[in-house]
Amino acid sequence: MDTHLFPDSLALRRITNRHTKESLIDRAIHWVTIHAITRVQQDADDSEDYHDEFIMELDERPSNLRTMSLSSYKKHVVKRYELMRTSKSANRKKVVDRMLTVDWRTGLNSRQVAELDLAYYSQHPNLKTWKALKLDYGDSFGIDTLQLYPPKIEKVLSYHLSPYFNNHIQTLQEGQMIWIRISIHDGLAPNVLPASPSIVYLIWFTNSEYLLTVHIKKEWVDFIMEAVMRLFRAEEVEEWPLTGNSPKSLSELLLQKDSQGAQSVYRLNQLDNNPLSNSTKKRKLADPRENYTQGMDDIQSEDMNKIARRDLRVVKDFGPNAQPSLSRVDVHLNLPYTAEAKDFTLGRMNRQPFPIKVVFEGSNVIEGIKSLIPLGVATETMPKFLTDLHSMATNKLTVDLDEENGNTQRITKG
Repeated sequence: MDTHLFPDSLALRRITNRHTKESLIDRAIHWVTIHAITRVQQDADDSEDYHDEFIMELDERPSNLRTMSLSSYKKHVVKRYELMRTSKSANRKKVVDRMLTVDWRTGLNSRQVAELDLAYYSQHPNLKTWKALKLDYGDSFGIDTLQLYPPKIEKVLSYHLSPYFNNHIQTLQEGQMIWIRISIHDGLAPNVLPASPSIVYLIWFTNSEYLLTVHIKKEWVDFIMEAVMRLFRAEEVEEWPLTGNSPKSLSELLLQKDSQGAQSVYRLNQLDNNPLSNSTKKRKLADPRENYTQGMDDIQSEDMNKIARRDLRVVKDFGPNAQPSLSRVDVHLNLPYTAEAKDFTLGRMNRQPFPIKVVFEGSNVIEGIKSLIPLGVATETMPKFLTDLHSMATNKLTVDLDEENGNTQRITKG
């Protein structure tokens, strides 16, 4: 599939036009060194290469583009792109025109197209909705996954998918995340790009048992999950009840669930470097009223002792650091009426659950719940299924009464 060429088309331009002029020029210069390029037409005049406004100075133009060596021609092409970078008249469209109608006029290959696509979505991952997957290794840890690297992932995954459909696999590693792009070409001509629903994206957090995936068509999901299972030599791939738009936040929730909240100070090394020192450390204490009045003297703050108690509750339940981002949390409550202050006699006597579904939505639900304490909205101690959200690695919860202890809440993920 790497040798398939995709000529200039609306679908291809939709992919190229996502990028800025600068990023396209950087990519084109890189491609000149590693991919084959097309030279000016043999039956064309050398002036074909100078058809636009940002032409080289007359004394800088090569005498004959068609007869110069390939290495010299590539240097000439690189120089042209550098001129386009600094030219105000060379906009993104002209850069794309140069790429698709001059230097790669027979088409971009599969790796070039996938590279453009992965580069865009790795910079804008929030455009996708991601759901978590967990690799189940049974009694073994799956040490073989530690030996996986991007080229091997491409080769092995394509090998396991090829019996089912034509595919192209490409990877991109960014830190501890390896992006995997699966492009399915079944039923298409060799030079036709697949539509967006035919492209599947996965993110593997290296040396971990967790992946992220986007929505996969029902007719493909079993084949892709089987290939993923074989790639990582796992016994099973199971869906984990966690979704979101930020891979970074989802990785924090999955990989650092035991060091969130109050425990985050240890993970981030926010400790006293010399706790046995007897020297007094003077520090300037900020006026806590500034957090609530924003410096406006005409606003009277509440009792300062009450504010201090709220701040202590925030640190105890959520810690001093920013919370990982979740845009939605679904909580299913199956609890009976147990409030002593109200006469819910029927519900309290028969202990029948009263099902309620609560949905929290926002840019950062955990931060929003945390903010209820200093704002004075949450006057009582919050339930554990809210204060421990940062450490549950899920945004779907079911809360009911424990069967053995009827006064204890049982929290179930999913």
